[in-house]
This record gives sequence, structure tokens and C-alpha cells, in this order.
Amino acid sequence: MVKTYALLLLAALLYAQGFPNHLGFIFPLGPIFGTALLLVQLFKAKNAKQRVLYYLYYNTVINIHSFAWITGTLEEFGKLPFILAACMNSLYALVFNPHIWVVIFILSLLPEKKYKYFFQTGLFSLIAAGLMTLLEYYTPQQFPVMIGQPWIDYPYHIGLAKVFGLVGFSFFSYLIVFDLIRGVRYRKISWVNFSLVSAFVVGNILYSAPSDPEQKIQQTPAYHVRLVQANISNFLKIDSEQGGFHSVEAVLKKYLDLSMAPSPNQLDLIVWPETAYPFPIYTNSKNLLATKVPATFSQIVYEQNSPILFGGYDHFGDNQDNSYYHTEYNAALLINTIGQLEQVYHKHVLIPFGETLPFGFLNKKISQLVPEIAFFKPGDKKVLFETENGLKFMTTICYEKLRPEFLRNYLNALDDKPHLMLNLTNDSWYGDTLEPELHLFLARWRSAELDIPTLRSTNTGISVYINRHGAEVTRLAYNVTGNLDAQISQNDAYISAPTLFQRFGILNLLLVWLVFFLFHIFLLKYRHEKNPDLSSHRP
Repeated sequence: MVKTYALLLLAALLYAQGFPNHLGFIFPLGPIFGTALLLVQLFKAKNAKQRVLYYLYYNTVINIHSFAWITGTLEEFGKLPFILAACMNSLYALVFNPHIWVVIFILSLLPEKKYKYFFQTGLFSLIAAGLMTLLEYYTPQQFPVMIGQPWIDYPYHIGLAKVFGLVGFSFFSYLIVFDLIRGVRYRKISWVNFSLVSAFVVGNILYSAPSDPEQKIQQTPAYHVRLVQANISNFLKIDSEQGGFHSVEAVLKKYLDLSMAPSPNQLDLIVWPETAYPFPIYTNSKNLLATKVPATFSQIVYEQNSPILFGGYDHFGDNQDNSYYHTEYNAALLINTIGQLEQVYHKHVLIPFGETLPFGFLNKKISQLVPEIAFFKPGDKKVLFETENGLKFMTTICYEKLRPEFLRNYLNALDDKPHLMLNLTNDSWYGDTLEPELHLFLARWRSAELDIPTLRSTNTGISVYINRHGAEVTRLAYNVTGNLDAQISQNDAYISAPTLFQRFGILNLLLVWLVFFLFHIFLLKYRHEKNPDLSSHRP
């Protein structure tokens, strides 16, 4: 029993090491080895109760290692006492990687000690990897973490991300997991699966970035974009939103001074992060250009001769009962160079227990009891922004960037492809923890999948320019006040054709899976016909 829990501890630490961590380095193979060790222990467990205990222990270790910041967030954001916040943080062990619970349920339905028969052929590994990938990809998660994500640590060697997306890398990671179990525990190797994984690795190398990444920074910039990182504390931000005179003055002065700072190049766009402007904007939905624009923005666009995109609150109406439920959008608003509100994007994917609750029609009643939750109205339009100088961009807000299907649908709904993707975020709630690094790490995949560079604007950091391959070009670290003046190279800002992943999503992976599934079936049938008495196959 002690040995089992020691192996589970090692498995959890290996998994966590595949993501940003306190040791300062990433081991991309960690989640593969960690998951293999976990599954072996789940297979060896005597009953469902033992599997549940094993998995809770494994998840608790990961929770302590990588998600301890949730406690501080609940204290800050939810105004909870430390003990209660820590207890709620511990519950994250129940929902992290929820697809494994499905695996535990399936194992509980199967006859005990029969699992070794499933490992007789490589076909099992292919089927199991496909099922695990689908479960992981489509099971709702608050903070979507997938086994394939550590491969973004090699952005110039994952060219097939544009074909298969993150989900493809998760599939091949799971395929390695199950064949690793077959090889080590049952001494069986599937040469078909080995060839498939090898072809995937070679394909990534052949289909990768065509030139040295350092050359891209030296090319003539096509656009100059300023990301303003004002580093506003939570107290100052909240007090300014509640109308505190000195706080409002301090917040706006900080943003104004940074926006007005001299630039050696003419700026094509200035960007403020999520909910940066403390007061609501009362947009004129029938005629956006007629919306009254605050004087702060008029001053900036006139003197800098640059449009500005800022995160704010779009207030569209009041409820008769004076409640705030669904009266505002979490919005990104674009002011053009003559001081008019030109375009607005409303956040679609709201964060449960922060911006909404998952209780449907009961939310309106509950909103009267929990004023700490914003209860924004979700947006419904997908907007392509365009500045006077022809810069086209789309924007997401906060965790929307972590959802590949949302980004795919967004892009496929647009008439044109943008030069850039912007992401407005406020990670100040999490403090100087692993969350900002982890949030950024997961977000980089969208550029690799969609072949579009990303500019990520945050309040307290990390603001960053990510090129079209998913690699960081330059960043402004956490808890730093300043501007990130990103120079977007011509090679990075050109509009390419939609990637295969953008167009077809997971269907590309399913097609490859089906071809190799049929190939496995053919080999099994061929070997059986050649030797009907053969009881063990290893295609």
C-alpha cells in the first residue's frame, strides 16, 4: 500500500511538472509518464472504492502543487475566510481532469483482473487513446488542462498543430501512454502504433516553422501596438469601480500617463486590459458612433493619433427591480482616432462563480444573495475589429482564449481572417502565483493552431506578444508597471488561409484514427486467417 501511494505521488509530481511550476522548468513527457503510472494503479486496484481513493490522493497532490493559488483567490475575490477558502480549494481535487472519473466508472463495470486481456493488441491502445482524448476534450472544465499541452514548449517543432490542434497532441500522448503500459507491464509492442507516433513526430518537424525564430524579430514591423500594463491593485480597482474619488483619479492617471508615453514609432493601436475603465459605458446600440465617449479616451486618441481598445463595462439597461442581473456586458470597446466608439465585443464565455452561476433560471434569484458575483449578460456577436490603417483583429476576454472550439467557431463566423488575435485579461485576483504563467501557457496553443499571432494585455501581467507559431517574442513580467510596445513583423502579421484545424477541427484527427483503426482490423483478420490458432496478436 505504501508503495502504491509513493508511485501515485511520483505520478502526480510528474504530471504537474509538464506545466509551469515552482521548480522553473517544464518536463513535457511528465504528464505522459504520470498518467501511465496513475492508470496502472487504477487497473491494479481491487475495487471502485480503492480507485476513488487513489485518484483523490493523486489529484490532491496536483492541487497542492499547482493550484494552491485558488485559496488566495477565494479570499480576495469571494471575501471568504482562509479556512473556508482552503477547504473549497481542496474540493478542486474532485473536478480536476474530470474525465478520469468516467474511466473509474467504466473500470467498475468490468470484471476484475481481466484488464490484461485488453492489452493483447495495439488496437486497444488506439481505441483507449481515442476515448480518453474525446473525454478530456469535451468534458467541461473550469480550467481546461490537457495532456498534450506541454508540447507548446517546443513551438517551432509542432507544425501539425495547424492540422490536428491541441486535441491531436493529446491523442498521440495518450497513445504513447497506453503503449507504454503495454510495453513495460505486458511486454507487448504495437509496431503499427509505433509507426504512427513516429510519423507524427517526423511530420511535426517537416511541417514546422521554415526559418530561425530569431530572424522574425529583425524583420520590418508591419504594425506597432502598445499594451498598457498599469498594475492596478485589487483594492484600488474595486474602490475605483465603487466611485472612490482618489482611487478613480489614481487609476485613470496611471493609464493616461502610460498611454501618452512617447513612442519612437507611430502607434497603430493602444490596448488596455480587461475591465480597465472603472465606470460603465452607456453604449448607443442603435448607433455606436453616437455613444458618449469619456474625455480620457478622446485625449489619448487625439494626441497619439492612434485608436484605443479598452476593457470595460457596457451597461445597456436597468432592471425594474433595481437588480444588476444581466444589465452589463464584460466588453472590449474600440475608440477610433476621431474619438468615436466604433466597435464593441461582448464576452461570450463567462466564468462560473465569478461572472455567472451554472443554475440557469435560478440565477436571477440567487444574484440578490451573492452580490460578489457579477452576473454579466453573455455576448452573442462575433466581431472583427478594423482600424483606420487597415489593422484587422479579433479579441477574446480572459479564459475564452483557452477554448479551441470557441475560437474556431469565432473565426469561421467572420468574413475575413484577422492579422492579430487580442486577449484582454485581468489576473490580479490570483496574485504572484503560478496562475498567470499557467494561464499564458495554455493560451499560447491558439496561435499555434490557428496560425495567427496573439497580443495578450493584462492589468498586472503577464502581457505578452506571441507569434503565429505559439512562441513568446517579448513579455512584460508580473507585477511590473509599464508598456509593452510590440512590433509585429510583416512575416507574422500577414493573413494566411484558414488552417485545417480551424476549418475542420477534430474531424482531421478522427479521419486518421479511423484509417488506423481499419488497418488494425485488417491485420488482425489477416493474421487470424493465416494462423487460426494464434491467440495473441501484436499488430
